[in-house]
Amino acid sequence: MSLSPYFAYFTAYRINVVTRFALAIFGGYACTALSISLMSLLLPVSKVDAVLFSVCLSVLIHCLIFIAVFATKSLRFLCGGLLLLATVQWLLILMLRG
Repeated sequence: MSLSPYFAYFTAYRINVVTRFALAIFGGYACTALSISLMSLLLPVSKVDAVLFSVCLSVLIHCLIFIAVFATKSLRFLCGGLLLLATVQWLLILMLRG
């Protein structure tokens, strides 16, 4: 009995986990930063209050993205979803800033 299939399985599993951690940390940071900017533009209060409120919510947003990264089964769907979310937020920010 060869160790090669076991080694390949555990190596692929470890690469999957490291990729998910990288997506959760860096993709979560990018989406959180974009959502802070978007919320500060959309909230109907003064700029100081809008920024303060959106920064307070950023911890919750990053935690939810982190949980969603490990709850999603497909890595391809996850990458596409984070990219789509970041793109939509970025386009909305560009449209609102004029």
